[in-house]
Amino acid sequence: MKMHVLGAALVAVLLGAPALAAAAEPAAPPAQAPVQAPLTGPQVGQPAPPFALTTIDGRKVTLDSYRGKTLVLNVWATWCPPCRGETADLIKSYSALHSPQVAFLGVDDTEEAPIVRAFVAAKGIAYPQAIDAAKTFSKAYDIRYFPTTFVIDPSGIVRARNIDVVTPDLLKNFVASAQAGKDVAMTSAQQQKIDALLAGSFSFEGGREAVVKSAKAVDDAIAKAEDLANNSDPANGQWTDLLRSRAEEAVIRDRAIAALEPVATTDSEKVLLAKMRGDAASDREEWSAALAAYDSALALEPKNEDVLGGIAFVTGPLKDYPRMLDANERLVALHPDDVGGIEGLADAYASAKQFEKAETTIKRATELALQHLAKKPHDAKLTRTVASTHLVAGRIYARAGNAQAARVEFALLVAWTKKLPKTDARYAMYLEEAQEARVALDLTGDRGATTVSLTPWTGPDLPGSLASTMKYRLVVTGKSGKSVDLHAAGVPKGWVASFCSDRVCAPFKVSVELPQSGVKVIEFQLVPPGSTAATPKVRVIGTDGSVSSTATT
Repeated sequence: MKMHVLGAALVAVLLGAPALAAAAEPAAPPAQAPVQAPLTGPQVGQPAPPFALTTIDGRKVTLDSYRGKTLVLNVWATWCPPCRGETADLIKSYSALHSPQVAFLGVDDTEEAPIVRAFVAAKGIAYPQAIDAAKTFSKAYDIRYFPTTFVIDPSGIVRARNIDVVTPDLLKNFVASAQAGKDVAMTSAQQQKIDALLAGSFSFEGGREAVVKSAKAVDDAIAKAEDLANNSDPANGQWTDLLRSRAEEAVIRDRAIAALEPVATTDSEKVLLAKMRGDAASDREEWSAALAAYDSALALEPKNEDVLGGIAFVTGPLKDYPRMLDANERLVALHPDDVGGIEGLADAYASAKQFEKAETTIKRATELALQHLAKKPHDAKLTRTVASTHLVAGRIYARAGNAQAARVEFALLVAWTKKLPKTDARYAMYLEEAQEARVALDLTGDRGATTVSLTPWTGPDLPGSLASTMKYRLVVTGKSGKSVDLHAAGVPKGWVASFCSDRVCAPFKVSVELPQSGVKVIEFQLVPPGSTAATPKVRVIGTDGSVSSTATT
């Protein structure tokens, strides 16, 4: 199914030719050609909208509090794969760039503090993170895609607005330009291809057939531009300027609509016209107008997937849950074996707070995924699909307030993820998300209760850890300042259990003090007596003097 808004897949799966025109030096890359259609949200070269946010540690931050500094403002979410993917580079960039003159601030506008706190602790992110619970920031900054990064200069002027993962070289260039008081202007081979597609020779001269042909060519060019945008790879210089592309797209789409309106007579032509009207209104966030246009198309072609996808999208901000569910149900009916579509329907039910239907639907998705896997039991992609259903199920149960069922699903997510090759694109992400979700459930509950959780280690080793051992991420949660004694039980003879934290490793037991966040991350290692030993079942027990919590490898 084509996306009805350029790069709409980037909301959740924006993945990362010639590299940036001036990546390492503050000199700006070649200027862009002017774009006729106005863009929404903060404009490069214009004052940044004011904001007032609260960080996860309770501190108030505003735009004015960063006056005199260059501010890197990164908008992200833990559920967003490219956001997670760019985290290591942001940490690296923060280490290299932050100073009394350069500040970083992360903003999550879709999640609550516990899950953000769990992610920040697991990744060791040093710069502050804020929650936009009231959505005032996301509205003022027109946040539609994740990740999005703004760089604001010391006088409060937006100098860069990047929708995509941001690489260290890109960010270095953005900050240097902002410090010099210059707007960032960029170009790349990937963006030039999109520019060429959207600047094609679309002539609306001649008779009705010529106009219809040109309108179809415009719709096709937009679809191809979307494919290019959705397959960008900033790490290899194949990044795109999504905002510029959207503006270019609006220009040619509006021309096509104006030319097609007086000549569209057949049902297929009327569907094309209505769909393009819906796309144009959706792109401008005119949700009611978009829905009305899509409805016109749907009346003529009830099974048009692009139109149904458009309705499912625009009914979200309208909070028109009956229509959202109807569109998703129709899409599933068209593809009853599509596990991803059924997951989407389950999530839509949860958004409408119809949790019983959401739970029934996600179980259906899991059963179908298992049926597919039974036919190809060694297919990693199908195994990943099963794991995905448990991730969605856990989130649905958590939203419904059923923490016990959510924990079961997250445990199943870990179990299925362990069946994947460690090189799989989702291996590390799913393990991390499962543990972060369980930690968030702990933080949402009794903040005074001490809990421990274990999952296979992902990412680089902590300083001081041992190489080539069986490693796990051990997360301890509880009351800030509480001292927790940790020890390993069930360790076979000849094995060593090691707790590595704060650049020090301790064998078999250790005592840690929980920081202000209430979350402590430790690398737990099992060191075998030989290279061929199988992993044993070992328990890690955390005791705070009054209660104990246990996790098992």
